[in-house]
Amino acid sequence: MLPRLKAVIRREYLERVRTRTFWFSTLLVPVFMAGVMIVPAWLAEKGAGSFTIAVLDLSGDLAGPVKERLASILEDEKNLEIELVPIDPGPDPEATRARIKREILEKRYDGLLVLPKGLPAEGEPTYTAPNVAAFRLLSVLERAVNDVLVSRRLTAQGLDPELVERLTKRVDLKTFKLGKTGGETRDEGQAFLLSYVLMFLIFMSLLAYGGHVMRGVLEEKQSRIVEVILGSVRPFELMLGKVLGIGSVGLTQFLIWSVVGFALAAPGVLATVGLAGMDLPSIPVSLMVFFVVFFVLGFLLYGTLFAAIGAAFDTDQDAQQFGAMVNMLLVVPIVLMILIVNQPDGTMSIAMSLIPFFSPIIMFLRMTLTAVPPVQVAASVGLLVAAILAVSWIAAKIYRVGILMSGSKPTLKDMIRWIREA
Repeated sequence: MLPRLKAVIRREYLERVRTRTFWFSTLLVPVFMAGVMIVPAWLAEKGAGSFTIAVLDLSGDLAGPVKERLASILEDEKNLEIELVPIDPGPDPEATRARIKREILEKRYDGLLVLPKGLPAEGEPTYTAPNVAAFRLLSVLERAVNDVLVSRRLTAQGLDPELVERLTKRVDLKTFKLGKTGGETRDEGQAFLLSYVLMFLIFMSLLAYGGHVMRGVLEEKQSRIVEVILGSVRPFELMLGKVLGIGSVGLTQFLIWSVVGFALAAPGVLATVGLAGMDLPSIPVSLMVFFVVFFVLGFLLYGTLFAAIGAAFDTDQDAQQFGAMVNMLLVVPIVLMILIVNQPDGTMSIAMSLIPFFSPIIMFLRMTLTAVPPVQVAASVGLLVAAILAVSWIAAKIYRVGILMSGSKPTLKDMIRWIREA
């Protein structure tokens, strides 16, 4: 059995690794991940833009204080320049406002800030511009106006604005992640980023490679090549070899991605793109080991299911419809992600991480967030292995009958009959 199984694994592996599609997708994922994680930070670090804002102060005495407060705020903002240009309302403020809006469309100003006459007692400031999605600009502008209005209100009540500011000064909450040995590491959201990326990597890999198994079986069945292959190997050997061969392709990609990821995380690389001070999440070796473990076990579980579905149907459309039910099992952990992130040690999280169809994603997600007791990890792996053996036994029976059948669309009842009779 072993030589024949090795031959099938080798064929499935080399057939995919030698394609341009494999290398294109392998190189595309690190580029995409670098773009998602590094480019936004680089853009935020390098520049936020320069803006010229017209100010229509109908109150008569707020434009100056707002301008001064804005200058103070901008001292702590990198690469953001905002120039406020006070505009005389004149005898007809509405006409002046209409004129400024025309000048905005002519690119003389980037926006118009209107300070109503009733401020600070009543009324609300307004900002008009072609682009109201410049969130950093709007945040700074809103902060400057609010600081001035709050100061005016405090003064009207006989309070010292500077004293109130000192007494109500905000403090930043520094977060530290507690390790298994009691050590603390600074964490400002890197753990969540790591959890999010790795969880989706497992999810997308199981979904994609499971689909590869199903389509590979369908192609061989439709072309009748499988009838020739089964003259040399048994149906179970063919199914297992296909699953292991395609799974090895996935592991090869993970190995390449890991090497590229560690290279990108090097301080010299970050310094090259101007992000030497950026804290990227560190990945413990033990976590990467379990990443591989849960991917392999998850793929064996879902890969055998997809292989059985591919063998049972004649067309890709019929197989996709039945495979959608299997895909729904993969979607459940994504739906529960927020619950698990908030309470990784909660009863629901623990229970879901022990269910074999969910544990490859949910248990690994919990491990990136908290110190999961070893007994729970062992139980999850043990149940997952037991489920793989049970599913492989069922899938092998469906595969043995379905791989040589054609011309009919089997139902769930038919598959149950195949399991009983095979």
